[in-house]
Amino acid sequence: MRHVERIQSEQQGNKAGFTLIELLVVISIIALLSALLMGVIQAARLAVANAKAGNELNSISTALAQFHSEFGQYPPSSIVLYETAADWSSDVRSTSLIRKFWPDFNFGLDRDINGDGDTTDTLTLDGRECLVFFTGGMGKGGGAIGFANNPSNPFSRTGNNRTGPFHEFVANRFVDTDSDKMPEYLDTYSGQLTPILYLSSYDGRGYRAADVTPFLANGVYLQGSATGTAWKSKTYQLISPGQDTIYGTGGWYDPDGNGAISEDDKENITNFTSGKLK
Repeated sequence: MRHVERIQSEQQGNKAGFTLIELLVVISIIALLSALLMGVIQAARLAVANAKAGNELNSISTALAQFHSEFGQYPPSSIVLYETAADWSSDVRSTSLIRKFWPDFNFGLDRDINGDGDTTDTLTLDGRECLVFFTGGMGKGGGAIGFANNPSNPFSRTGNNRTGPFHEFVANRFVDTDSDKMPEYLDTYSGQLTPILYLSSYDGRGYRAADVTPFLANGVYLQGSATGTAWKSKTYQLISPGQDTIYGTGGWYDPDGNGAISEDDKENITNFTSGKLK
């Protein structure tokens, strides 16, 4: 009888807990499931981040369309703005671009365009700065206030009768990479360091190499082949550098993977694809 009771007690003791091997198996399974779950969560977060960046570019595209509707053409992706009136006379290209938007622009006025308190600066804007300046207008109080509806002086900051801004910029995403007080704009990725790039085709007249190659060594993104037509050949290319903060090299991009873009390019979000380049 005592023997039977001992056996029953041992059986109950064995049922009461796990062996070391069983514990290790359980721990391994939990660790594996946790790793799989973290991967799913990370992938979901990245998908949300990519979607937010894409939505931002869609919103900016709407702003550019509104600018085009107002002024009859898209903004340039390079221009020089002169605060000292006498300096405009030496730059035929920039004065011509300004006249296309504001035919009655008074080039005889000194202006504090960047708001630093003087009228002596020469401001060389690249595509990133042109995007903010032309869709946002003049800067004031850390924000963008559009352009004055004054045919001869649209760069005035006074008066409530204004055109734009065409996009609702988030002030804490303005940056100034060249310290000229003409801001660029970051996309929505957390920790982003590199501004959104805007490259104009000048309404189909063609992308200018001087605008493009400082950012994309192989030129704008092309379709079909390495000598093909540019994506968005009649309008513009918008490029968010993605999580890796790098634009890449540009060049031939094929959605089916037959192009020649770099790994850095594949992180980019653009206005001619859905999601990242691949």
